[in-house]
Amino acid sequence: MSTRRIIIQSLSPFGLGLFFLGIVIGSTFLSNDIRLLVVLGAITLLVCGFFAGAKIGRGWLAGTLLCLPLCAGFAFTILEQLPFLWPTLLIWSVATFIGLFFFSGRRLRGVFVSATITLLIFSAWYCVAYIPNQMQRAMSQVTNDSAPAFQFDSVGNGDVPRTATPGKILVIDFFATWCRPCIEELPELKAIQKELQNRRDIEFVVVATNRGGDTPERLREFAKRRPIGLPLAFDPAGKAHATFGFSGFPSLAVIDRAGRTRLKHEGYNSSEVNFHRDLVQLLRTL
Repeated sequence: MSTRRIIIQSLSPFGLGLFFLGIVIGSTFLSNDIRLLVVLGAITLLVCGFFAGAKIGRGWLAGTLLCLPLCAGFAFTILEQLPFLWPTLLIWSVATFIGLFFFSGRRLRGVFVSATITLLIFSAWYCVAYIPNQMQRAMSQVTNDSAPAFQFDSVGNGDVPRTATPGKILVIDFFATWCRPCIEELPELKAIQKELQNRRDIEFVVVATNRGGDTPERLREFAKRRPIGLPLAFDPAGKAHATFGFSGFPSLAVIDRAGRTRLKHEGYNSSEVNFHRDLVQLLRTL
């Protein structure tokens, strides 16, 4: 085999992997649900494997180069923050090699059919049970500490909670107008407030800081374009956000009637399917 042919057979799977990496990354603009990324990546690499096996050639090197771009991109971006998602790399690698060798011979067809069924069962469990539970554990922290002192500036009209009120429960959502997960979380909070609207002792407030260039005026403009439906406030210099121990957005804190922080939740991903249920249950028990 000529050197040129070897190089082509090596680079073609890698180039194909880069192409489909772009497609999978593009899917994140449709939804931030990590499960969609897992499923789309597996399907993409399985199809890539079929194509590469038929057009480029089969081999362990080809399979490795094919799944390398997507696996490396996932490892250096998402796994750094959420290491418990490492089985994603296993699913994608197995899907790649099943596709690559599936049509390699009738003698092994039964083995690859069994491997495909096993992969489907494991992937279903991973997406339905494992990811939602692990995301909930990673993002939520149940506490019972005294809430720090803070004071917000009112941004919206009407009665806006600026600090914790004795005898009332306060739900604070630290928000940024440029933060996509923050925006995707808002409908959940609005739905929770609506479900608990008969509870006059529970207050909600959406709080922006100066991170990322946000200002009170920018928050008001955002609320005009996309009505938030919740009281708005501003945390000058992000002092309260830092005092609660948060570093990212969105960040949610629940303060009970006695002025104690009962829950801190940082980040939002729609794969955390019990977010609404768990928050409602907590608020009803306080």
